[in-house]
Amino acid sequence: MEYEPVNVLGNPKAQAELKALGVPVVPVTVLGERMVHGWNPAALAELVNVPYDGAIALDPQELGEALDSLLFHNQHLIKKVPLDKLEGLKHPERPRVLRDLAFHVFRLSAAFVDTMEEGYFPEAWLLEDAPEDIRTGEQIAVYGEGVRSHIRAWFAGAPQEVFQGMAKTYYGEQLVHELLERTAWHAGQHLRQVYNLLEEDDFLPADSLPDAVFEGLPMPTELW
Repeated sequence: MEYEPVNVLGNPKAQAELKALGVPVVPVTVLGERMVHGWNPAALAELVNVPYDGAIALDPQELGEALDSLLFHNQHLIKKVPLDKLEGLKHPERPRVLRDLAFHVFRLSAAFVDTMEEGYFPEAWLLEDAPEDIRTGEQIAVYGEGVRSHIRAWFAGAPQEVFQGMAKTYYGEQLVHELLERTAWHAGQHLRQVYNLLEEDDFLPADSLPDAVFEGLPMPTELW
């Protein structure tokens, strides 16, 4: 299906159009006056009126375990990366350097539990860069361990019915189960990018990222 891709980075006109539509952050797919925020295959299919027979989502416990596995791999890899690469590597069409990208994997994951505890998911949580006191790979890994511990503790006390409730987010209400799945694939997509930046720089990890960590997640085909 044909569509027009628009890179809004450094494009004031496109940014103004998004603002006029009431879209807080990209990615978003727009058709007329209707839109779908983020990577949401079922909603995208409905937007363009095509049938979609997507895979059944992993159950909440499986998603929690998948998310923890993704965070483990991010933590395991990033603590080995020297500071010059953390601050120097980035994709030519993306603003985040590797340090902020690796931090983002943890921050977006923490945002799920933050939403459950605070009752709302503001877009600002996804725009945070690593603070000045989290600069080295070891410091990012320590922060990541705190995030993993917080998420595991929340899951340990969460009743199953909470996943059938609704969560308020900056892009509207979403089923908690769906928000959790969104969080897991979002973390996985950026983890793929972390590995890609290091592979392109010939800083190859001792062990590659196993495909099994993405099993059951609706991962986008494109890396960037």
